[in-house]
Amino acid sequence: MCSDRIDLGGIRIKTLTGDPDPSGDFSTLVVPIKRAGNLIIIEAQIDTLEGNFILDTGAPYLVLNTTYFRDSPKIEEQETGGVNGASSGTFTTIIKNFSILDLHYSKLTADVTDLSALENERHIKILGLIGTRLFSKLAITVDLFHNVLYIHKLDENGNIRPGEQLYDHPQLKTPFKFMTDVIYLKGAIDNKSMWFAFDTGSEVTLLDYNHSKKILQSMEVINRLKLTGIGGSKFEIVNVKLDKMTIGDQVFLNNRILITNLERMGHFYGQTVDGVLGYDFFVRGIFTLNFVKKEFEMYIYSNQ
Repeated sequence: MCSDRIDLGGIRIKTLTGDPDPSGDFSTLVVPIKRAGNLIIIEAQIDTLEGNFILDTGAPYLVLNTTYFRDSPKIEEQETGGVNGASSGTFTTIIKNFSILDLHYSKLTADVTDLSALENERHIKILGLIGTRLFSKLAITVDLFHNVLYIHKLDENGNIRPGEQLYDHPQLKTPFKFMTDVIYLKGAIDNKSMWFAFDTGSEVTLLDYNHSKKILQSMEVINRLKLTGIGGSKFEIVNVKLDKMTIGDQVFLNNRILITNLERMGHFYGQTVDGVLGYDFFVRGIFTLNFVKKEFEMYIYSNQ
C-alpha cells in the first residue's frame, strides 16, 4: 500500500490506499442529510455501531473519531497538521464493514484521530468523516435545500443513468482536477486565475494570503482576527467581502471569504493551494460531483 495526505476541518493527515470497491443493489441511493451548523451530516454504520458522519470532500477517505475507535488495531502511527496548527495521536486502522444504507464497503482503511473539538463545538456525536475515495466509482448530488444526498451508480460511459439526474440544465458545468484525492476547480478573482480546492467539510470559503495581496484592493475588509490554533500556533485571518468571483465560466456575486495563510495546508496537500471553496459557495445551489468523469455541475438557485 502507498501513503497519501488528507484534510479534515483544517487538519491534514496521511492515509493508505488500496481498498476494495463498494457494493450495493441500487441505481440512486437517497440519503437524508442532517445539519450541524454549516456541516453536512449523514448517518452510516461501522459493524454494529451506527451514528453521524460528516460528508467531507476535503478528506480522501474514511476518518474515525478517537473517542469511539481508540481501541482499534493500529497499523501505522501518523503525522498530523493543518491550516490551524498541528496535532498528534493519529493512527491508521482497518475496519471490517462500513455502510451508508444499501451502499456497503468491506475491509476499509481508515485514519483515527481526535475529532472532539468538532463534537464540542456542534454539540453532536460525530463518529467520523466520509471522504472522496469512497465515491471514486460513483457520482454524488447534494441538495441542501431539501437536505438530501443522492449517491448515483454510473453507466458504462460514466454518466448518471437516464431519469436519475435531478436537473437538466446546470448553469455551471466544469471539469475538475483530482489530485491526491483533492478536488480542484479552476476559477478567477479580479482576472487572476486560481485553483480552488472544493471542500464540503469547510464551513467557510478561504483564500491564501500570499495569493490575495495583489487583489486586496478589490475587496472590502470586514474585520481582522488573530487566532491560536492547534499546538498553540498563532495565525491571522482577514474577513472580506468580494463582489465577483468566477468558477468555471460562471460568475458568483457577493462573496464572503476568509483570507489566511494556506501554506501549511499546501504542504500537506503536496501542492500549492490558492483557495478553498466551502459552504458559502456550495450552499448557492444543488451540485453534483461525478468522480469517474471528473466533472462538477451546479444548478444555481435563482436568488443567489
